[in-house]
Amino acid sequence: MKKNGCFGALYKFELIKILKNKVAVIAFLIFFVFGFVQGEFEVSGNIEPEILKQYMNLDGRILDGELIEEWVEATDEYGNVPDDGNIAYESLTIWIKDIAGYGIVLDNVTADWLYEERLRIIDEAYTDSYLDEEEIAYWKSQEEILDKPFVWKDSYISFGVQNGISNTIIIMLLVIAVSLSTVFSTETQRKTDPMIRASINGERETYFAKILAGSTFSIVTVLLYLTVFVSYVSIKWGFDGMDALETVIYPFTQMNLTAGQTTLILLVLTVLGSFLLSTVTMFVSCVLRNGMGTMGIIVGGYFGLFALGTSIPMHMKTLSKICCLFPALQISPRLVYEFRLFKIAGHYFRSYQVAGASYVAVALILIIFGYIRYKRYEIKSN
Repeated sequence: MKKNGCFGALYKFELIKILKNKVAVIAFLIFFVFGFVQGEFEVSGNIEPEILKQYMNLDGRILDGELIEEWVEATDEYGNVPDDGNIAYESLTIWIKDIAGYGIVLDNVTADWLYEERLRIIDEAYTDSYLDEEEIAYWKSQEEILDKPFVWKDSYISFGVQNGISNTIIIMLLVIAVSLSTVFSTETQRKTDPMIRASINGERETYFAKILAGSTFSIVTVLLYLTVFVSYVSIKWGFDGMDALETVIYPFTQMNLTAGQTTLILLVLTVLGSFLLSTVTMFVSCVLRNGMGTMGIIVGGYFGLFALGTSIPMHMKTLSKICCLFPALQISPRLVYEFRLFKIAGHYFRSYQVAGASYVAVALILIIFGYIRYKRYEIKSN
């Protein structure tokens, strides 16, 4: 008997099943509201838009000796700004303290010393990261590309936007764990598996309809959230500072990226990371056929891998690099401080470039192995 082409109907049915999950809907709504909260407080805290504008009074200035001398005059010996009329120097204080160190006297800071100290600390980072000579040569060539002296742009908004986006993946973990942990377990727990297996579309079509429905839910959810967050920031605060070099936010990076380009990288990684998490969740659901067990493994495994990734010593270079590709570690603005490279086919790739491709590759592998498991489960059940 020829099968009817009803994949579309199966896909819609599986998607409706996810959307009818009351816990999933509540989690989605909380997540949606969280986008507005992030847009309001991640960028500004308690600062009013009018005051925030004052932080941008130094935008476009060259980070040279003249500006540093002005900063010294406007601050006390520890970099604090006593006059509210000079609050534009507060962000510059943070940048300078990142290089000079915290809790030390800053009266004698000069532009030349800051640029030299920055390079000295970067050299230390090479050693701490166990880079080989070729990797060091790569980063020194990137340093030569950077235009110096740097042009100052206040990072209050761009810093908040990047951190707001990086917070998305942990919330998506909870939404995905709640929403997709029962994709394969519901039929088993309700003992409707035999009926599904007996249908003419009960094998391949049903499996891939579930996978597509779960992936659609995950990707649409994260895109909606990011749209809400970015739109709110755009309307309320604007995107001033996105054209600044990432170096005036994180002084030790040698990546020739603007704040806007780094933000775009974080957006892409967040979407791909959410796709990976949804695939992992559905794979575990297919194996365990237990919703609560799947949820526990996904949440516990996520934080377990995060702890593992932060505890592996740097001298275990290959293992620590691979673990740092994990979304919880990789999807952060501080990815610009990752000096370790991946050499593939004679070319060097940065961690975020490898991470995005690996999320897709691992997800596809899990989909294939999940299908094999799904078929074997059917045979065993029969």
